[in-house]
Amino acid sequence: MNSLQKGSILTLLKTDEMSSNYTNNYWFSYKDYLDPADDFTDFCCECLEGKHEYIALIENLINKDKTAKIFVQVYGLDNKDKVITADTLIIFSKLSLVEIKQIFNEPKDIFPSDIGEETDFSQPTFMIGDNGELISITELSHEGQRVYYCWWD
Repeated sequence: MNSLQKGSILTLLKTDEMSSNYTNNYWFSYKDYLDPADDFTDFCCECLEGKHEYIALIENLINKDKTAKIFVQVYGLDNKDKVITADTLIIFSKLSLVEIKQIFNEPKDIFPSDIGEETDFSQPTFMIGDNGELISITELSHEGQRVYYCWWD
């Protein structure tokens, strides 16, 4: 994740916290968020090298659906605002829910708590782009793809 993205998400999360407004969702591409060299991001209590297992799962999915897009949904700040945390992947894919579950339930050590199809898009949701800009998710969807969530507890 680059410095523009970090600055943007810190500002957004702190503003949401100060105003007690938690209606917006923020996403990053999995490549930006799950960088094993970036200690600013935490996924399912895994920092740095612990992210490799999740990257392997995502790459397995992408090998089965080359059109898939995978995002990480950020849910907060931790460690005195030095780390952003997440535990949910958002998946745009042409694969069925059964196929998605099969891929993510394959490993025995990091299987998710819940996998399902996302149908409620009522909350404003934005991806943080390379320049820290907000991109509405309405600009991300593609014909023939469904949207799934994969969440770890």
